[in-house]
Amino acid sequence: MYAPDSAPPDARTEPEPSPVAAVPKSVRRLACYRLDHGSSSTEELGAVAPDDPVAAARRIAAHDRVTEAVVLSTCNRVEAYLSTRTPADRDAGIEAAREALGDPDGARTETGLAVVDHLFRVACGLESAVVGEAHVLGQLRRTFDAALEADLAGGVVTRAADAAVSVGRRCRDETDIDEGTVGYGSATCEAIAEAGGVPDRLVVVGAGEMATEVASAAGHRWDCRVDAVNRSAASQLPTEDGRYWPLEALEAALSDADAIVTATGAPDPVVTLEAIQGVASETPVVDLATPPDVAKLVRRSAVPVVSLDAIQRRIAAAVAGRRAAVPAVEDAITDAVAAFVDRERENRAEDTLRELHRTAAAIRESELERARDRLASGADAEAVLEDFASALTGSLLGTPTERLRAAARDGDDAVIEATHRLFDLDCEGSE
Repeated sequence: MYAPDSAPPDARTEPEPSPVAAVPKSVRRLACYRLDHGSSSTEELGAVAPDDPVAAARRIAAHDRVTEAVVLSTCNRVEAYLSTRTPADRDAGIEAAREALGDPDGARTETGLAVVDHLFRVACGLESAVVGEAHVLGQLRRTFDAALEADLAGGVVTRAADAAVSVGRRCRDETDIDEGTVGYGSATCEAIAEAGGVPDRLVVVGAGEMATEVASAAGHRWDCRVDAVNRSAASQLPTEDGRYWPLEALEAALSDADAIVTATGAPDPVVTLEAIQGVASETPVVDLATPPDVAKLVRRSAVPVVSLDAIQRRIAAAVAGRRAAVPAVEDAITDAVAAFVDRERENRAEDTLRELHRTAAAIRESELERARDRLASGADAEAVLEDFASALTGSLLGTPTERLRAAARDGDDAVIEATHRLFDLDCEGSE
């Protein structure tokens, strides 16, 4: 099948390497075990895809070194995202994912910052079989929401997913990454609408992949009846009010059709002048078959016929426009990954600040309790206040004072300089 929007498996650009110390520990605990359209066929992915992704994620999370687990399963990918207790536990987490997904062939792994970069690329549609594909963003959001609801996520994995959805939406709003129609179904529907308007009754001749895609796209796009014509029953094609016609009844099926799409794979044309006797001259016919289903005499008649080449040119133009937007999307992803790393660093500082405030509050309450007891026993209030202030200051600064003196003895200027920065101290005379 013509696939102008397929990217080679090795087209992915890895993020720029970062020093380990520069990447927060929370990010270094991430791992991803994945299969996608680049390494596996649709049938292979279908065999690996779990019936219940949440249950599969729960099996991964059952490992004592795994803290979060999410399994994303779509027609183009099966991916397990997880975090572990420490960066050293990532291999154990990947092994748990491999076992939960049945030890499939062709799996790839990502760890640390590469997991964030990959997830952001998935959300933006750069890892899809169709560049800029929109459905993956909703699939990703629903998957991670389900994991959160099942108490399988809620930490760095969820924060990464939230950031991925955010950059995915922004790229679709600010670039042309999802502009134009790049699927045969949507492109065919557009061609029909341009040639004859929205049909009340669409007839699809054939029941293969192409015909099914067109019928599905029409059903989603329009409130119209879709009839199917095929050698054997094609119950998967018609809408609720549509019907199946045998190929022998083609002339009757095409009569009064508002639009016709044909994709049979037959060796000889099936849409002949005789078959379209009851078709209005303005009814558009889209021929997606190879060799063509529409006879030459029909193509030379007044009936507007749209060829497979025309549909492919329409798709190729849309794909070219999307590919032109890829550099801008990649730049946005690079910025979003850097911003995510910064936020993870800030999260670590927030944890430290919360502990610092908790410790200070405990010291304050202890000194206040001592001061209240002295006041209750009749001690002078001013003396109590002075002693409280002195004790509070001493308790808060006692440990930092000892650490600074030890740093000075050891020649550790970094600790002293950090103290100056933290408390905005006058550095003069510090030598």
